[in-house]
Amino acid sequence: MKTPRHFSTWFEGWPELVCLDLDGTLVDSVPDIAVAVDAFLVELGAPLAGEERVRTWIGFGASKLIDQALAWGNLDTGLHDEAYRIFLLHYRAHSTDKTTLYPNVKALLKAFKHNGVPVALITNKPSVFVKPILDHFELTEHFGWLLGGDTLEEKKPSALPLLHCSESIEALPEKCLMIGDSITDFNAAKNAGFKCALVTYGYHQGVDLASLGADALMDDLAELLV
Repeated sequence: MKTPRHFSTWFEGWPELVCLDLDGTLVDSVPDIAVAVDAFLVELGAPLAGEERVRTWIGFGASKLIDQALAWGNLDTGLHDEAYRIFLLHYRAHSTDKTTLYPNVKALLKAFKHNGVPVALITNKPSVFVKPILDHFELTEHFGWLLGGDTLEEKKPSALPLLHCSESIEALPEKCLMIGDSITDFNAAKNAGFKCALVTYGYHQGVDLASLGADALMDDLAELLV
């Protein structure tokens, strides 16, 4: 296929590596995450947070999510480990009940595969949940790396996960792309020297994505293939 416009401009061809975020970029996982958050809040005597509120807490990893929920529910920080335990048990059993795939994810991954572009999945979600979700949507085969927030010593916005992948195939950072939905992804790309494309439909953590100066801001992943 013809090289898409953005790739021609940024790389004079297809990228040497693409790193993709998971939650808010490939899948809308909040409905299942919110149920797991509410499970530990109720068990610990707090009210339900609800899906819309939990949606604003996503993106910094599960431990930070627990902290935010405990603070909102006026619960003691000493309950963190117990809350995390309940959350993990609940989410492990229901991680794909209501989670949905965003439009054109498979089309984008197929285009990368067809053009020989290595693809990495880099998320701050605990690694135990990553492959089951990808397996559920039959996406696993498209990824050469599956990095969760606990896979390496550091997670996004650190450059480490991105550079871990690029260096393993000797890809030049300036020839690599990070695709995500948040300032966490933007900063990871910036720290690694990658180009960055952000989707507008994900979890923004209250940040105006247009103010960040990403290389592309998209309403649909298909815009990268034009």
